[in-house]
Amino acid sequence: MLKISLICTVKNEERTILDWLESLRRQTKLPNEIIIVDGGSTDKTVELIKEYVKKDNSLNVKLIVAPGANIAQGRNIAIRNCVNDIIASTDAGCKLHPQWLENITKPFKEDPSIDVVSGVYLPWYETEFEEIASYLIFPDIKKLDQKKFLPSSRSIAFKKKVWENVEGYPEWLDTAEDTLFDLKLKKAGARFFLAKNAIVYWKVRENARKIFKQYYNYAKGDGTAFLFPQYYLLRFAIVILTLMLAINLWYNIFFWILAILTFSFGLYIKYLRKVKKPTIKRLFIAIIVALAIEAGIIIGYLRGILKHI
Repeated sequence: MLKISLICTVKNEERTILDWLESLRRQTKLPNEIIIVDGGSTDKTVELIKEYVKKDNSLNVKLIVAPGANIAQGRNIAIRNCVNDIIASTDAGCKLHPQWLENITKPFKEDPSIDVVSGVYLPWYETEFEEIASYLIFPDIKKLDQKKFLPSSRSIAFKKKVWENVEGYPEWLDTAEDTLFDLKLKKAGARFFLAKNAIVYWKVRENARKIFKQYYNYAKGDGTAFLFPQYYLLRFAIVILTLMLAINLWYNIFFWILAILTFSFGLYIKYLRKVKKPTIKRLFIAIIVALAIEAGIIIGYLRGILKHI
């Protein structure tokens, strides 16, 4: 039987940590050990974990408090403290499907040549705003391409030896560390498998400000690591071209009509057509979310590029 170590990094997760622990307890297959690294919570996260473990430590939880550790450092600390060869990684702020651990580790048993199993994630929402935001943020699991999909470390499992081969998560990155980790694994020749039945439910941000910050941080991490430059530079080129035309053709009504129509069409194709049960209110919320995402991406990547330079 496979022996599995489950790792998780936390920081200021008092609102969701008990949901995460309970979802872990309900797994059809339990890990042999659980290593949680706290990066310096200032709320009751650590206290809640300790209370939960004190009542019943049948989950075999080991809590490590490492103030100041970023996510990459926290994951590496956790993995270094693992005693097993299979590492399953997830995040606080999530709830695990009861069969998540079973499904994300089963491929290793069925095919020993597999090095990494990519799990997936679905939205966990409580309000109408979060529901609508989820349509714009979360990928369609059915359309995921195993060759192109880069798993998030909120839903992934891998052999400890491949983590060692790429020297762990890149600790110089505060965000996008799991993306670069995936790319390093692929470059090193690790064999990936996509398990669409290994599902984690991820809490959607509750307002536009937090969604902006979310995408700002993602893009900043990509910029700092200089990941996917073509993808981001195309966005910058469109913005710069539009601004140049606006400066030169601000007096031309036909330019503004064309610009508004083009913007509306792009917004619909990329975002609005994904909204279920569209109403004026729901589409308005979707527009706010879309603008927060786009602003976060552009500003965050620019900030990351400057940091990279």
